[in-house]
Amino acid sequence: MFKRFFTALTVVSTLLSTTLSCQKDTSGPEPTIEIDLPENTGMSYGQTANIPIPSSLSTRKDITLSLGFEQTDNVEISGGVKLRDQLSKAVTVDEKEQTIVINSSTLYPNGARSTTNDNKIPDSYTVTLFAKTGTGETVGKNDFNFTVSEGTIGISGADVSNEIPFAYALYSDNITTYKLETLDVPTQGTTWHLSHSPGESNSVAIENSTIQFSADAGDPHKNSEYTYDLRPVLLKDGFPVASTSFRVVFIPQVKFFFGMYYPDMDLTINLNLLHIALGNGYLSAEPMIYPENYKSSFSLQSVSLDDATFDNSAAIFSVNPQTGAITVKKDDTLKAGSYKIILKAVTTTGHEFQTDLTLVMSPL
Repeated sequence: MFKRFFTALTVVSTLLSTTLSCQKDTSGPEPTIEIDLPENTGMSYGQTANIPIPSSLSTRKDITLSLGFEQTDNVEISGGVKLRDQLSKAVTVDEKEQTIVINSSTLYPNGARSTTNDNKIPDSYTVTLFAKTGTGETVGKNDFNFTVSEGTIGISGADVSNEIPFAYALYSDNITTYKLETLDVPTQGTTWHLSHSPGESNSVAIENSTIQFSADAGDPHKNSEYTYDLRPVLLKDGFPVASTSFRVVFIPQVKFFFGMYYPDMDLTINLNLLHIALGNGYLSAEPMIYPENYKSSFSLQSVSLDDATFDNSAAIFSVNPQTGAITVKKDDTLKAGSYKIILKAVTTTGHEFQTDLTLVMSPL
């Protein structure tokens, strides 16, 4: 009898265990949520990017989202601050807008190397998005990458038509300056650094966002061209966050006048006042441009007769745009007097200069 009782009890226990086991297997683990995020997002330093949270997460009210930064090398920035510390400030989840917000101004351009400790920022940032239940169980996760490139620096007065911004400067006894423009690059907590060739530190520097050349920059005698190849850099915590190349070419003061110039003696002979016959045609000599290799183009600016404006609509006075020589047409309507002609020259460096030629016309 007892044997039959224990046998029945064993059968009931086995059935109950099997039933409970089946119920547990039926419920199973929380299904994994597929998270679809962009593989890579790029931005310039100072920009903010917003990555939409996938609908597979945004429609779930029973999960929470968090971020992990363990996939990014924890580079030391400075003063005990690590890169992951900065990442946790720069990358956040905006639950109201359902986006992942990346504020690049809290970070550093990828690949940047510190000028203070020589540490290098990784070539990309990797962040992990976690989806967890109320009990802390991870039901979905995915990594996403983003990159930050250097910001842009502008230079007031520079020619940007070539690959490298450049400018021509005339030798003078004054300081030559170029204002740096940081455009959309935030400057809080940054400092300027100027890279240049060895031996040029006494002639060029950056002061208050301005490149300054001393009065003795370039050729000591100010007779020949001198080129500076510079790289202004904006540093944050020792890492470059924005930079540009900049070439400045110092050139001699251009001489522009009607007459002759003897450079070996630095002798100038002005011939800008001439007497000619009234009503006859006339062709002037070419004006002097020195150094001659800067000669480019010429244009007539104005004509006056005895200090009063002369109507040159009939083009009685004209200029050869290639040589600068002035032509006066034969015209019987011209009156006797002093005709002052203003001529403009534009050099190959883009500089503009003016000179004058006065023709005193009187009857034969």
